[in-house]
Amino acid sequence: MANIFIDETTEDVVDTIKQTMSVKLDEAGAAAVSFATNRGKGSGAQQIEVDSFDEYVAALEEVVHNGLPEQVSYNLSPAEMVRETIRNVDGMITFRVRNGKGSKPAKIPADRFSEVVSLLRSTVDLVEKAADSLAESEDSE
Repeated sequence: MANIFIDETTEDVVDTIKQTMSVKLDEAGAAAVSFATNRGKGSGAQQIEVDSFDEYVAALEEVVHNGLPEQVSYNLSPAEMVRETIRNVDGMITFRVRNGKGSKPAKIPADRFSEVVSLLRSTVDLVEKAADSLAESEDSE
């Protein structure tokens, strides 16, 4: 079924929060506040444990008072980028080594992660030697 009349109006964010904010117990039995900032495709409710809500609001207040922080992630080294982005998503370790258009995350099954890291460690000297030989062949040309 397709809607013939597509509503292009955007609901006011303050109204949406006021209409959707509630406090309830989450799956773990902790009190959580839930609210939406917008509606429609690609949007969903924010859910934050009440114990973290004050700190969450304080972080947003910092942005109001100081402006958005600079996006330093584009200047991070690959190691720093891994530290910033590594996650376990449904048994798959994912991380990025760079940001930006076209960058794709590495995906490694969690049960093979240690093995993969050991393999990469075993190649460090070989990779460095290969790079040195490339540099030497460039110099000799």
